Amino acid sequence: MSDYFNELEAFWDEFAEEYEIIQQESALPIAQELCDFLLTQKILPCQTFLDLAGGTGRYLPALQQYVKTYDLVDISKKMLSLAATKADSHVRLIKQAQEIFLSQHIHRYDLVFSAMNPALQTQADLLAFCQASRDWCLIFRLVKEEDQLFSPYEKINPDLLLNEHYKQLLADLKIPYHTKRFCYSQQEMIHREFFQAYFSNEFSPAELANMIKQNFGTADQKLNQSFFDFELIYFQVSNAYNKKEVKFPRS
Repeated sequence: MSDYFNELEAFWDEFAEEYEIIQQESALPIAQELCDFLLTQKILPCQTFLDLAGGTGRYLPALQQYVKTYDLVDISKKMLSLAATKADSHVRLIKQAQEIFLSQHIHRYDLVFSAMNPALQTQADLLAFCQASRDWCLIFRLVKEEDQLFSPYEKINPDLLLNEHYKQLLADLKIPYHTKRFCYSQQEMIHREFFQAYFSNEFSPAELANMIKQNFGTADQKLNQSFFDFELIYFQVSNAYNKKEVKFPRS
């Protein structure tokens, strides 16, 4: 692999255990609800399934039982080792960079799926993603993450806008698509000391004092409600997009 891919692998290897802890601590039933939706739409069951940049296999437990052959591809050996603890015998764990895997055109799948994929960015990435499928393509991302206390003072994460970027790319390519949102909320008590420490390096003492007064008044803690929206973009690719010789529009 190139130095770039080696560095990328090292980054995700180092982050793998922390990433898995974050996934395990999430109480959102998103994997099961996504699976239920795919079953109602008759997108599942299927014979062959590609989970691209599948990481530690967050969606494996919910989806694998409805797939005959499940391939999970990720660049990180440590991510795949964590995914292996969730995988049934018909799941193949493939250690490879996404770009290399898609460029080989070895397999095409009934369903190609990717969730929160940081390497799916350009029109070329999207076209390679489409070419891996003989039928359905599914792109799944968090598109809204905000709360009542902290979000008013923070910048929007640009990753939350990626689905809108994909929609524009699909429109440019004249590929019709559908969307489905999964919306959740949570509540938690926040102490004013935590709020103050969180923003201590970003605002002046006077600004921070005013923020605390506005949000907490004289109380030591406040109930904070958080909102999370996940969006699925799902579409079927025509036969034309499955042929290597097709020349696609330039970006």
